Amino acid sequence: MADSDMNHKSLENLLPEPLLLLSAQGRVVDMNHAARKAFTALENGHQLHELANDPARLDSSIRLWVRSGDFIRGLVTISSSIGERYITYGARLRADRGSPAQVIVRCYVESKANQRFVEITRRVNALNREIACRKRVESQLFAEKELAQVTLHSIGDAVITTDKEGRINYLNPVAEALTGWSEAEARGLLMPEVFRIINEQTREPVENPVVRVLASGQTVGLASQTVLLHRDGTEFAIEDSAAPIRDRNGRLIGTVMVFHDVTHARRLAAEVSYQASHDNLTGLLNRHAFEQRLRSLLEEPVGLDGSHSLMFLDLDQFKVINDTCGHMAGDALLRVLGPVFKKHLRQSDLLARLGGDEFGVLLQDCPAPVAKRIARALKAELEDLNFTWEGKPFRVGLSIGQVNFSDNSWSLADLLSAADNACYLAKENGRNRIHLYSMDDQALARRFRQTQWVGRISEAFEENRFRLHCQAIVPTSVSSAQPEEGAHFELLLRLHDKDGKLVLPMAFIPAAERFSLMVRIDRWVLQTAFAKLAKAGPGNVATCSINLSGASLGDEGFLPFINECFARFDVSPRIICFEITETEAIANLTKARFIIQSLKTLGCRFSLDDFGSGMSSFGYLKNLPVDYLKIDGTFIRNLVSDPIDHAMVTAINNIGHVMGLKTIAEFVESASVLRVLNELGVNYVQGYYIARPEPLETYLAKLKSPASQGLGIAKTGL
Repeated sequence: MADSDMNHKSLENLLPEPLLLLSAQGRVVDMNHAARKAFTALENGHQLHELANDPARLDSSIRLWVRSGDFIRGLVTISSSIGERYITYGARLRADRGSPAQVIVRCYVESKANQRFVEITRRVNALNREIACRKRVESQLFAEKELAQVTLHSIGDAVITTDKEGRINYLNPVAEALTGWSEAEARGLLMPEVFRIINEQTREPVENPVVRVLASGQTVGLASQTVLLHRDGTEFAIEDSAAPIRDRNGRLIGTVMVFHDVTHARRLAAEVSYQASHDNLTGLLNRHAFEQRLRSLLEEPVGLDGSHSLMFLDLDQFKVINDTCGHMAGDALLRVLGPVFKKHLRQSDLLARLGGDEFGVLLQDCPAPVAKRIARALKAELEDLNFTWEGKPFRVGLSIGQVNFSDNSWSLADLLSAADNACYLAKENGRNRIHLYSMDDQALARRFRQTQWVGRISEAFEENRFRLHCQAIVPTSVSSAQPEEGAHFELLLRLHDKDGKLVLPMAFIPAAERFSLMVRIDRWVLQTAFAKLAKAGPGNVATCSINLSGASLGDEGFLPFINECFARFDVSPRIICFEITETEAIANLTKARFIIQSLKTLGCRFSLDDFGSGMSSFGYLKNLPVDYLKIDGTFIRNLVSDPIDHAMVTAINNIGHVMGLKTIAEFVESASVLRVLNELGVNYVQGYYIARPEPLETYLAKLKSPASQGLGIAKTGL
């Protein structure tokens, strides 16, 4: 009995939490090492009131503790020498009848589970080392034993100890609750009978840590994803470690296991992981998880078959459902599609929602004929799908871009780009069809080039490699020139490539139009042109005509941006002539008229470019209040030799003059063409025969010289 009590006194001193033994009046009778370390100013005989945040409430707490045999949380906190605050728990210490009442106070600060385990392991080891060397009187050991038992019963971790044969000799209350075994029932049983653990994923039994400790003599931790089976079948996710217990001579005499319930934390982690890899709306994999799996496949050695297929699926007419019935209808359709698609996929296939109405399918180890059959089945399934929302039936189609690949020579970016471009061409070629990627597919090659231009255009913006050039526009005959007129010129956009070459707009504008970069380009042209014109001063500039793309005509923020440019730069609206193409004006007729009328109010003018290229030119002309008609260059090149071109130019010029508009002919490249245009009465001409393009700064500098008296129209063309 004395050995056991000595052992509990040792355990008391090994506990990381401060323990205080108080008289009924709050005077310190004894304390453990942790208390002496935390409360350095406190000694036996001192009043605990000195450290309490509310001495009066401490008296109330002591009265509660004296009346209770169980630990009760105190009404006060006490502070350590370094200002750390401790919550107090107290209980009356059992004593012989007639002895003065004493209370044991436990001061608790939360600590991590691994710190608890280390401390508990040290306590148990120290307990066994000191049993043989510590002797105390029986009454003192009895009190110390009570203190140790209260401590082990009050900690938040489960503790189980065994002998050297792995038979249980102790469970604390937390261990009893998690295993379903009482200490009395479990004592003497082998550890695996009480502590039954399995892998959460495989459901296979996991080797018991105590068995491993007894075999190796080393501390052992549990593998992740370990689940403890309660006696009634309830499962608890746990984390634990087991360590050997040795006597003072280093002989193994048992084990101690410390574990705690992490079910809630593991469930939260699983939810976070799921949400990070799955689409919230459909429950399918999201783009990030899909691309991660595809990257892993590309990095793996070629398998037995080595044939795979990647498909991008894009819904046709999905926008009609959203616009007609709202996004709730569109979301409902997207939720339906997951199960619909999965009916035709194999167990090993991956289906993901990539965003919007786009889905991705990865067919791993799938021969090309099978992949083709699956793609056709998916398309046919969507064709037969009858989706109804609030009584309205809708039919949707499916455009599929498919890439079959059989080795890991592809990069992830190239593979995704190939599938995306193939899907784009499936939509462009009529929708509701499958486009299979092929290395010699010219349409895909063109699409690839345009895709590459997107990055190059962005780099050009970042590195300031766009440039403005200009080309003069002059009256067709000297006699038609007005003395008060100044210079007329057209601004032309150029791009300096990384190798220093000058790239013409026809190389990158199609890509900019397709990938929605034209508004950004138009804004750069406007802002740069205004800045250079303001810097050069009014000089001899009569007009500066600036091209607006169809995208800018449809952009709600573009008109305010133009007004902002006029406010920022000292440029008169009267020298600015905005130019829009006939096709774009007709496509955005209402917005085009609004922008024209708004800017003409400021004093700006407008020119209709490429006139004659559309099918309804003359019908729409009267609805567009422009000032100039620019005759399409395809009619000018062969004007001298082609009677049809001659008739077209004659008609356009006459209609323009009847409506009070001035006409401009571009692509004038010979004296004979200039002569015919003069005979027809076309007002202005432009082309290589008249003047070649040059940097805008150079041209504006020339205008300042006294010898400069050029006439023309200034235009920012592309």
